[in-house]
Amino acid sequence: MNEPTRLHRLFILFPLVNSVKSLIPIAALVSIKFLNGKSLRDIPWYWLSAVIVIIAGLLLLYGYLKWKRFVYTLEEDKILIRRGVLFREELSIYTGRIHSMNMEQPLLQRILGLTQVRIETPGKTEGGGLLPAITNSEGERLQRWLRERTRTRQTEREVQQQTYEGREQSEHNLPDESEGLSVQLPEPQTIHESVDPSALNMSRQNTPAINADPNAADRRNAGDPFTVEEERSTLLQLSTGRLLIAALSSPNLSLALAFVGGILSFADDLLPDQMYQSAFQSAGKLLPGSWISIAVLALVVSWLLSAVLYTIKYAGFTVERIGKQISVSCGLLEKKRLLFSPERVLAITVKEGVFRRWFGYAEVKVHVLTSESDKHFMLHPLLKTTDIPELLERVTPQFTAQAISASPPSRAKWMYLRWKLGFAAAASAACIWYFEMPGMLSLLLLPLAVSWGLRSHRDSGLNVTDKQLTIRSRFVALSTRYIRRPQIIALEISGTRRQRRRGLLSLQVKMIFSEINESLSGMDQQEIEAVRAWFQKKKGEATVPTERNNPPIELL
Repeated sequence: MNEPTRLHRLFILFPLVNSVKSLIPIAALVSIKFLNGKSLRDIPWYWLSAVIVIIAGLLLLYGYLKWKRFVYTLEEDKILIRRGVLFREELSIYTGRIHSMNMEQPLLQRILGLTQVRIETPGKTEGGGLLPAITNSEGERLQRWLRERTRTRQTEREVQQQTYEGREQSEHNLPDESEGLSVQLPEPQTIHESVDPSALNMSRQNTPAINADPNAADRRNAGDPFTVEEERSTLLQLSTGRLLIAALSSPNLSLALAFVGGILSFADDLLPDQMYQSAFQSAGKLLPGSWISIAVLALVVSWLLSAVLYTIKYAGFTVERIGKQISVSCGLLEKKRLLFSPERVLAITVKEGVFRRWFGYAEVKVHVLTSESDKHFMLHPLLKTTDIPELLERVTPQFTAQAISASPPSRAKWMYLRWKLGFAAAASAACIWYFEMPGMLSLLLLPLAVSWGLRSHRDSGLNVTDKQLTIRSRFVALSTRYIRRPQIIALEISGTRRQRRRGLLSLQVKMIFSEINESLSGMDQQEIEAVRAWFQKKKGEATVPTERNNPPIELL
């Protein structure tokens, strides 16, 4: 078990392939500039080939040295990683700090039939806990090793706690020496010495298994901890038809802007100077109707492109339960398999897009405590809103889908209209000044802004039940976030003098990560005070009645 293990031999090719991949765009631009007005005979092919061969040989040598010096060892309570060519690095990651081991297959690993394992720990690891090239079976073995160590650690704590409580109970029941009874006390010993080693294996023997290995006993005697397979069940799978509907109902306008910006940035380098100047002059002579047609075409192209990328990203979407963990796997070109424990979920977000809300569908995301920059895991990309309570009960039973019980009052409408109307008025004024009469069409933005503000006011709200806070808000899509009280770092309550005179306050919920902070504006002061009392209330204290006729909120 403590023998060092190397990565797969194909890891030797990684530096060469990554260098070629990064140099392809630069080589294309340099080639276009170099060949502009020149013949292929002017290229020094002999020297160019020699340089390419030398660089490729050096990269292969570097890859071999990296593979030779990259080893990892599974020990009793940690994984030890040693690596480095010029500077040796040794990294010890203890199992008590590991959140999960996620299996990923970027494009290169997927082509070579390999996988990479990312070890999740608190804080930023900067790629330290990454095994970039191992087989799929080895990745499964590492995940089983982590789950086995986690179960053993939990069992040891439970046995020690039971032993400690039993000792306290026996000492409490000792006869009083004043009654003349002689009591022979046992030899003093530590809690660890009193633990029965056979009790530590009870959980392993009683764990339900599928596809059990017939050689499990021999492997146990050989020191391999992976004696049985944990119970594994599929919670949900996304069909091809449902995936296509989810892709077409998820337009990405930012992708259109990035697409157009990329074309404009590279047009000067890719197109000849005469062609570029001619296209630029022709664009300046287009009529407003032509620009509208181009904008509509760009939106359609970006919509189809985002649908294709969405399908590639979430192809084969599957959610499984492996032991006590949840596994989410998806991806066509780059396959990812993310594991997390339900206890580490900080919040859950239900997002209902403009198109999806019409048909009663939404996407569900979980926010998990992890070291990755992307802390939002898609739990289901397209689910009926009526099925969300059942999904949360099966995957994260500590969260419940609660309806909104308090909404902003009518006197808070101006808080939802002011910024939207101000932006629409500024945009209309700019369009009228630049386009003159055709710019008058931009006045249609004003009723759209009013409709947008009124819908935001109508759909916003909150609810407090037990240890969960539910906040719903709308920017364009309708977003509902479920937050547990232990995960809230602080509550920030604010309001201007004018807002306070009208009995209005704003609420901001601060979490561990600022990306999942939630805010709500223009709520009744009594509702915000009830949330503050709920947050400050200790477990077991009485409820705080409100002055309204609604029933009091039960606070634990």
